Amino acid sequence: MKLLELKRSLRKCGAAKLTELVGEERLTAIVSTLGGRVTERQMADILLSKFGSQILANKDIRGALLHSADRDSLLFLLFGENSHQQDLTKEGLLKLNNAPWKRSNVITMNWLALFSLNDGYLPPIRENMPSSDNLLADFPLYAYQKRVKDQLVRLLLSPSQRVLLHMPTGAGKTRTTIEGLVDYWRTQSDSAGFMIWLTDSEELCTQAEETFEKMWKIRGDRPINLNRMWGSHKITELSEEGGLIIASLQKLHSLRTTPKNEEFKLITAIRKRVRLIVVDEAHKSIAPTYKATIEFLCDLDKTKLIGLTATPGRTNLEQIDELVSFYGGIKISLTDANYKEIEDPIGFLQANEYLSKITRKQVSTNITIDLTAAERASVGEFLGLPNRVLIALSKDEQRNVLIIKEVADLCEKGCQTIVFACSVNHAHLLSELLMIRGISSRCVDGSTPSHDRVEYVKEYKAGRVNVLVNYGVLTTGFDAPNTSAVVITRPTGSLVLYSQMIGRGIRGPKMSGTPDCTLVDLEDNLVGYPSEGKAFKFFDNYWGD
Repeated sequence: MKLLELKRSLRKCGAAKLTELVGEERLTAIVSTLGGRVTERQMADILLSKFGSQILANKDIRGALLHSADRDSLLFLLFGENSHQQDLTKEGLLKLNNAPWKRSNVITMNWLALFSLNDGYLPPIRENMPSSDNLLADFPLYAYQKRVKDQLVRLLLSPSQRVLLHMPTGAGKTRTTIEGLVDYWRTQSDSAGFMIWLTDSEELCTQAEETFEKMWKIRGDRPINLNRMWGSHKITELSEEGGLIIASLQKLHSLRTTPKNEEFKLITAIRKRVRLIVVDEAHKSIAPTYKATIEFLCDLDKTKLIGLTATPGRTNLEQIDELVSFYGGIKISLTDANYKEIEDPIGFLQANEYLSKITRKQVSTNITIDLTAAERASVGEFLGLPNRVLIALSKDEQRNVLIIKEVADLCEKGCQTIVFACSVNHAHLLSELLMIRGISSRCVDGSTPSHDRVEYVKEYKAGRVNVLVNYGVLTTGFDAPNTSAVVITRPTGSLVLYSQMIGRGIRGPKMSGTPDCTLVDLEDNLVGYPSEGKAFKFFDNYWGD
């Protein structure tokens, strides 16, 4: 049979019955207001509007529809698709009149089928809500991160002006700090003020931008301007509304020392409105150029200064003291549930699967290079080896054979591997050698187009590429938790650089990483070069058994 439309069936109930269902008082009010009469079509519309999806839950309306329905419709309500084989009896009519309106009733479902209505016209499901509930956050901090964040916010709301935030490599200092900034900035009514996030690499600028944007969209309480001042980005004038400026130290140093009046006016205008500065990789902030830029931007009475570092130290005790003093002698570190500082933060993070355990393999190259007195004097904090030495290391065929063998062994074990090369040319050579060996790899350096760099990293994270060989661009601001092996081919005696390199592979299972990571170190005999032992010994607690 052809199914009837509910509205048409309501009209068939007749004017008298529809008037009774709508209510004479309501109809009188409508007529007196608009004049004329209300038709059966209009009364049907009124009923549909009033009761909506629950119109058939009204027993009087169902009764009216039954009274005006034809025999076939009544049989369908009783027996569904098998109605043509049945007879209509008084008992059947009584059953229809008395049928309850509930989901488990067959006649209820037949009503819906008769008018081609969906399940939305059934009685709503009533959920038994508990008297109390535990609401979960979509992107919560880990407990140890929240404790650090809470300490930071308390200090920002106190008279203290400077603080050094120390979290181990891989512990999530960027995310933790930005959560604190969002909490703090929401308490501020100074809408014209600026927060500045300072760092010295485009990767770290991008990481901060992505994290802040995500957090502010979730937890911000008002629109905020996000200004970019790194790489090719620049701003020529400031909005009256403040917000966040993410900038490279190099860019702001250039503005501070520029002879151009317009650019100096811009940095001066920023300086007047800065309320808070975050210095990422804060161990660099006491370098003369960076220190001068930071102090130029800081108002001692108004500007909060936060330093972030995984390595709160420099190459000697004097520099360590200088760094701590620069941040007011206040340092925030990991604490337990009672806010007592954790003596072994690395062990704590590994035991709780936030960080992976590292198995270190030292590979001797049997290469000896004697540095001259002048070359020894030129050795800086970040692998200040002379080009002569770097070229010699990168061109040594036997050394490169060792590197390729180690990487190939790691790939056979299913490791996603990052290789730190000695130079740009060395990085490309290693990548090409790996490809010839049939190992999927990509090479990334400072000159790699940004589009290609993004694509290479995506391929690596997706597992379509097994090895990323790089020089100088993946030590910081790079997040690939699937990394399970790191190969360091560039010698370093720098604790800072060493920590940045091993940091690429220590994300644990709770950080979407791996429980274990293999670190391969190439050891060369560089006579007169600072011992690498000082760097890797600092990380003794990272190593697995």
